[in-house]
Amino acid sequence: MTIIDRKQASAQNSFPGIDRWTHVDGEMGAQSLSVMDLHMSAESTVPTHTHPTEEAMVVLEGQLEAIIGDEVVTVQQGQTILAPAGVRHGLTNRSGAVARIMAIFPTATVDRTFVD
Repeated sequence: MTIIDRKQASAQNSFPGIDRWTHVDGEMGAQSLSVMDLHMSAESTVPTHTHPTEEAMVVLEGQLEAIIGDEVVTVQQGQTILAPAGVRHGLTNRSGAVARIMAIFPTATVDRTFVD
């Protein structure tokens, strides 16, 4: 069993205004799972992109505008966004407050292709 303590990890700046903590991935010994915690400041954006695997994004705090394919929806705390493999998706925090998501992938190495 491996125990990973977030207090020992440092935040990585993924995009302007977005800090990411990796909880689980291949570098930590996972074979088929990646889990990341993203803190999104007001007006920050995760650009639209695709993955060869699906991705689940659990909204832990706040409210976000999500793009999934050609659809734009507002999501909030307690909701989960499921982006199928190969479908473009992205997030923007227009709420004026910090938002937080947990991103979960069924792979130990996350591949991303930006599309816009």
